[in-house]
Amino acid sequence: MRINLDQADQPFIHRLLGEEVDAIDAAQQPRLQQALQSARQQKSHETDLDWKRNAVYLLLFIFLYAALGASLTLDLSAIAQASSHKSIAYALEAVPVLIAFSGLFLSLLFVFATRSSARRLRNWEQSILLLEKYTGSNLSLQINDMGARTTHYSQSAITVALALFISVTWAVMYNFFTFTTSGVIGSVISLFITTMTYVILDIQLLKSGHARAIDEPQIPAEDEKTQEKPRA
Repeated sequence: MRINLDQADQPFIHRLLGEEVDAIDAAQQPRLQQALQSARQQKSHETDLDWKRNAVYLLLFIFLYAALGASLTLDLSAIAQASSHKSIAYALEAVPVLIAFSGLFLSLLFVFATRSSARRLRNWEQSILLLEKYTGSNLSLQINDMGARTTHYSQSAITVALALFISVTWAVMYNFFTFTTSGVIGSVISLFITTMTYVILDIQLLKSGHARAIDEPQIPAEDEKTQEKPRA
């Protein structure tokens, strides 16, 4: 039984098989079945890592929320005023600001981590759907189409929304505590620091993500054909 390839699926299948084919026959079926099994296992592994990573971040946020609440409950400003050393007084007043900035930094990392995880899971899901299409199995497609459309939410999208909410709360708290300790000028500076922290993290993480693709040499198609020709 031969299954003709759709034009949109040809690049993926060609790279997977290492050869250009117009249809899938019995010779390619075992390789596609093996690739489908590997994709399912990798997706399950990514899902497990996603839950563990999210749990670690949430525990860190709970700890920071508790530390921030403790710093406000202990009334560090009164302790700072009672201290004879000004340096200690300034340090105690800055504790909520430092905790809030730590929460902001971690929450931004959480946002980038959830976005990256959502992209990888989406890629694996699309790969599974495509491989099932040419191996005679449409189980994932049937499961995704079941149920009411109004409740067809994405778990990855929910996690990203949670990360954005946590990030916004820490950004608000960081700017609020900076305003209460340093006034309007401090609040403006904190807004600048917040923006620059996001931009710098975004640039650095994108650079690290593309480093492997940049370092690997790519041979143009014409050069590949030239190299395949036997020398006289």
